[in-house]
Amino acid sequence: MNNDNCKISITPEISRVDEPVDIVVSGLLKNEKVTIRIVSNDYYCINAPVSKVGNNTLWEAYATFKADEYGNVDLENSTPLDGTYKTCNKMGLFYSMKVKENHRSKLIQKLSDISENRKYTITCTVERNGKVIISKEHTRVYCDETIESMNIIEKNLLARYFTSKNKIERPVVIVVSGSDGRIEKAQAIAELFAMKGYSALAVCYFGLEGTPKNLNCIPLEYIENSITWLKKQDTVNKNKIAIYGRSKGGEMVLLAASLLKDISCVIANMPSCYAYEGIKKGGLPAHHSSWMYKGEEIPCLKFSYSIMFQLVIKMIQHKAGALSWMYKKLIDGGNTDDATIDVNKINGPILMISSETDSIWPSKMHSEIVMKLLKKSDFKYEYKHSTYEKSGHMITVPYQSIPSLPGTQGDIDSWANANIDAWKETNDFLENWSK
Repeated sequence: MNNDNCKISITPEISRVDEPVDIVVSGLLKNEKVTIRIVSNDYYCINAPVSKVGNNTLWEAYATFKADEYGNVDLENSTPLDGTYKTCNKMGLFYSMKVKENHRSKLIQKLSDISENRKYTITCTVERNGKVIISKEHTRVYCDETIESMNIIEKNLLARYFTSKNKIERPVVIVVSGSDGRIEKAQAIAELFAMKGYSALAVCYFGLEGTPKNLNCIPLEYIENSITWLKKQDTVNKNKIAIYGRSKGGEMVLLAASLLKDISCVIANMPSCYAYEGIKKGGLPAHHSSWMYKGEEIPCLKFSYSIMFQLVIKMIQHKAGALSWMYKKLIDGGNTDDATIDVNKINGPILMISSETDSIWPSKMHSEIVMKLLKKSDFKYEYKHSTYEKSGHMITVPYQSIPSLPGTQGDIDSWANANIDAWKETNDFLENWSK
């Protein structure tokens, strides 16, 4: 579809999802207004809840610009007059995509039925007076054909492994998701790590067939068995095993690394320094720890009926940060001595990423407590805490969109910049460790 001399240039031709692209529209009239729109119906968004946003959902973003005196719009130096983002940012259309048509479907239960979501396609259009005058497709890649994968289905181990087809021995990163426990979000991160020179194992710890149904008494043997499996692989450097987890997964990786000495690097994104009580179906307290190891429950901070009742009231009233308030109350009234993760026993460097406007739980406070414990014990490895002011709970991969920023004082552009910085911190930290 073309009109006049208008042309869309998107470089590189194919891009990784964590790298920026340059979009330039040329051949327009001097100073004319046009709308640039991107849409995708095969986009896997790591920030969208699996239970709420289905496959084949239609995503869209747009921005209206005024062409320069030469009839060009270069997104790198153009500020939208109107649109889904506000600042001058060449990736604004990507991180500001919203759900236009949600095609929800029943959650897949078998690992073998879950797509690897290796890539997605966006269609970029230019509109003049509401009519499309040109369009161009562009492919974004989580991982390409140089990476091979395999499913691992064993007792207390359900995972998907990504590594180079060249069968090279590499450092490895174990990846777990947040409180959904499933594989989709973990594998998206694992695929990106595989593209950066690591082997990567995405682990499901509940929510799929063959794993617990709820976040309740999850055996840390899921991580222990992952390590056992990895150490048998020719594509793994047995002395370089890292672990990455975010949100509830951040709690899990700190805890697992404190117990399992083969883990020599930890990246805990939006983590907890405490073990918390588990959660049953419907979000109800499980009356048991989230975690267990060797048949014993890990001591945890437990929900109280009083606090849960107050939480329900706050949520009915749509009070911002109600969940984070609840966790702070649990900490104030709970036995934190027993529930604190013994981070001093971790056998390698630790990076924590948090947010000042985390509305889910106080990840910044959790991380600061870890930093104090490590400083007090003269921890012998590197430890670092990077925190972001206006980002909310979902700091993941750059240029991903986010359905909303509920309960924060953040804005979408500040959040987008936090994602870029945190992902760079993550990869720099892994690179320093892996040398």
